[in-house]
Amino acid sequence: MTARPPIVLDSDPGIDDAVALQYLLGTDLWDLKAYTSTGGNLPAEATYTNARALARALRIDAHVPVHRGAGRPLSRLPYREASAFHGPAGLGDETLPDSTAPHPTESSAQALLRLSREYEGELTVCATGPLTNVAIALLEDPHFAHRVRKFVFMGGAAQVPGNFTPVAEFNIWADPDAAEIVLSSGIPFTMVDLDASHRWLFRPDDLAALEAAGPGTALAARLMRTYMAAYTRHGGDGTCPLHDPLAVGVCGDEAFVEAADGAVVVECASELTRGQTVFVPAAARRVYYSESPALTARLQATGRVALGPGTRDFSADFVTTLPRWPATP
Repeated sequence: MTARPPIVLDSDPGIDDAVALQYLLGTDLWDLKAYTSTGGNLPAEATYTNARALARALRIDAHVPVHRGAGRPLSRLPYREASAFHGPAGLGDETLPDSTAPHPTESSAQALLRLSREYEGELTVCATGPLTNVAIALLEDPHFAHRVRKFVFMGGAAQVPGNFTPVAEFNIWADPDAAEIVLSSGIPFTMVDLDASHRWLFRPDDLAALEAAGPGTALAARLMRTYMAAYTRHGGDGTCPLHDPLAVGVCGDEAFVEAADGAVVVECASELTRGQTVFVPAAARRVYYSESPALTARLQATGRVALGPGTRDFSADFVTTLPRWPATP
């Protein structure tokens, strides 16, 4: 049997982050080496608490360490949390008990650096929150970008409006400077953005399937019911996007999205367009920004960008995969 490849999930739980972790475990594709928390949906201490509780609920806390992320974004303060969607404590109406596992002394960024050295050329990193931890790792050791085999993150909006401002997606808006450091570093990135995640929806029939699947998906069903209700309150149609689980799915199979090569530059200077992700496709038939040597050089840092849904049905895969790793009810 071939050993499962190593992965780190860097997360700001968050409802969809929580079910993304259960989905990752259910795929049985990965050897999860660490669960690193970061501030985003809630402040860093709250997301760390939630990450520990989720590790306990999913029965991995005895062997998967949960690391505390940076206490604040790199430079953009204040930022606004997303409790309107995720609830005041980040996990809807749930109050989950803390793990009894010891608190690691390593920060999230330190864990990322150590694992990138232990598994050089093998490690996948999946980020479903702001990119603060990954940026800190790169600032400490720029070679981190070249030791990672694959970096997949949920964030950005290439060709569609933002979900936090007219032009910015929340994860990038929350720490745009971190995102620009990461996307200019040469790391082999895949951006799973709103262009794709808004096309893979969780529907009432999917909720009914999770509720019928037994006690192992009861927690996920309650979380997703709360998430759907939040989207409905904010003008939705009774469905909700599968933002963070989709990023995990793409780590294993890019067929869930339609992707193209190109550069992504993050707007960091303007409050009006803070966090906008400007996608410059590699296949463009014209040369952009030729009058700016700095921008011309910046556009050499390219990766993969999701531009829409792919040929494989992610919503169906998500619903069938979650029951394979039961959570504590």
